[in-house]
Amino acid sequence: MDMSLYRDLFVSESRSHLSAFSELIVHLEESPNDSAAIDELFRHAHSMKGMAATMGYDQIVGIAHTMEDLLGRIRSGEFRLSPALTDLLLAGSDALARLVSGIESGSDVLEDTTALIERLAAFDPSDKAHANLDPNLPLQVADNTPETPVVTHQFRRTDSFKSIRIKTETLDHLVNITGELITNRYRLAESIRQADATECREPLHQLTALLRDLRDEVFKARMLPFSFISERFPRLVRDLARKQGKEVHFQLEGKEIELDRGILEEITEPIVHILRNAVDHGLETADERVMAGKPFGSTITLTVCRDKDHVEIIINDDGRGMDPESLKLKAVEKGLISSGQARQMTQEEAYQLICKPGFSTAAAVTDISGRGVGMDAVREAVHELAGVLTIKSQSGMGSCFVMRLPITISIIHALIVQCGPFEIAFPLTVVKRTLELKRSEIREESGVSTIIMGDQQLRLRSLRQALHLTESSKEDNALLPVVVCDVGGILLAFSADHISGQQEIFVRPLRSPLSHLRGFSGATVTGDGRVLFVADASALA
Repeated sequence: MDMSLYRDLFVSESRSHLSAFSELIVHLEESPNDSAAIDELFRHAHSMKGMAATMGYDQIVGIAHTMEDLLGRIRSGEFRLSPALTDLLLAGSDALARLVSGIESGSDVLEDTTALIERLAAFDPSDKAHANLDPNLPLQVADNTPETPVVTHQFRRTDSFKSIRIKTETLDHLVNITGELITNRYRLAESIRQADATECREPLHQLTALLRDLRDEVFKARMLPFSFISERFPRLVRDLARKQGKEVHFQLEGKEIELDRGILEEITEPIVHILRNAVDHGLETADERVMAGKPFGSTITLTVCRDKDHVEIIINDDGRGMDPESLKLKAVEKGLISSGQARQMTQEEAYQLICKPGFSTAAAVTDISGRGVGMDAVREAVHELAGVLTIKSQSGMGSCFVMRLPITISIIHALIVQCGPFEIAFPLTVVKRTLELKRSEIREESGVSTIIMGDQQLRLRSLRQALHLTESSKEDNALLPVVVCDVGGILLAFSADHISGQQEIFVRPLRSPLSHLRGFSGATVTGDGRVLFVADASALA
């Protein structure tokens, strides 16, 4: 019988078991008396052993079998999970992952696992050699590179509780077709308007409703729970903390919240950057915390919450925090801003300095991170997803990073504004409100234009100036349309020529050479065939 026909299914099922391994092992290190978790981990090892035996993968059978034996001894109460045993089980999990990757790639030569199996089989908690980390088993911090996305997607039918696996490329194609249908619907509506074909308006209305239903169903099929990417985070934090000699408790809340698969894939690496920075430089050592009157152990909390058509990913730590004045001073020393700019900065703007390329508050950059290293990439990734990155902190108390993201990125609601010959779409995720102001209401202070909104003074940026267009020659008493956007927790105002209204658009990524355009994250085609650019408010500012 040709078992290669079942290889893809084996790899897919194995990854499901492996994704739970690390999370459960790290959880058991903090809660060794959780018998349900021990039973679940035992079942995963047993299932993987059985599948590998059926396929004839003896090396996987050997590791899974010895891990199963160790878990059985823990299960029976013979001994408890210790840091040394945790390291050993995690090494076994990593080896299984590498073997599965080798099988997936079709490699005929897999790594020699004899030594690892011997260490697993010979583990003795009473042996002093196992009291500390085995010198022959180097601790490796979990890789920060996101895994290659699985080639299949679980699609559930809630009415019958059945599920099937389909290729992600098929779902991507469905989204593209839906987006094209929405674009063509606007073209059809424009043609009907120009021809004054009143008899077509009712069918167009029905078509609009059907397209909306189709869009919702396609998006449901692409939605995945946050746990799809979060299962690696406890292991990442645990390994980093152990390498740094720190005691860190990691909490994850809201992992059942669902997002578009495309957003999950793009946001994984930014989250990893923030977690690595938090453990390495955001959190103090145990001695420093005790001297500061804090608990011995640190806490990092990752919270995911849904707000209508947005999701907020919040990463909190109770570490040393950041001082805005120190950030300003460091930025001036590095030549990133002038002294005058530093004096005018608010606290929120000062915290955003860590997202400037090359900025770091670390005394020495380590092999793991420096506070700010990679944060420019984090902000860039969030903005490309039409999201907002907000940074809050309090010196001595900790830091908070909030990523506010749309549920999906392919088809979005946008505010359309006109500026000269260009039409620009601002994602509604960043728009706070619109205004109409007289030119006399604009103030000039040190060469910076500002406006008053309520009790707030906002900086005003001309879209014409941002796009290198000549300013319009409107009369001084003419009303000036203004769009107020949230950029990293800072409200900024953009003046335009005209606000056209809201529209649902199908966003296409910019290809070369348009990908080099500053201030835009994508484009779409309007109903009458015009190109409309999607704005990156942060870059335009």
